[in-house]
Amino acid sequence: MVLAQLGDCTSAQDHLHHVLEIHGLDRRRTRAIVLADLGTVRLRQDDVDGALTAWNDFLDCADGIRSIKVQDAVHDMRARLYRLRDVPGVEELDERASVLE
Repeated sequence: MVLAQLGDCTSAQDHLHHVLEIHGLDRRRTRAIVLADLGTVRLRQDDVDGALTAWNDFLDCADGIRSIKVQDAVHDMRARLYRLRDVPGVEELDERASVLE
């Protein structure tokens, strides 16, 4: 995420994909957080569909996980979704996320 903050979203996305390959399904909390970050990076690249896909995957992965980091990621995602509320699919995603917050 440091790369994304420095404006290098392409490299940030590459690194996040690499982390997803390293941490398969055996580390669900880590995978969930990485998927949330990936959604944020994609949104910064104006890839709204990609962001929504990553955030849907995040919610799938985060289901049942009790973690402050996951709750923070859900809160951050919902704040970003609020700005996208007119985009198809955002309302459903926000409803799914509200259960985890």
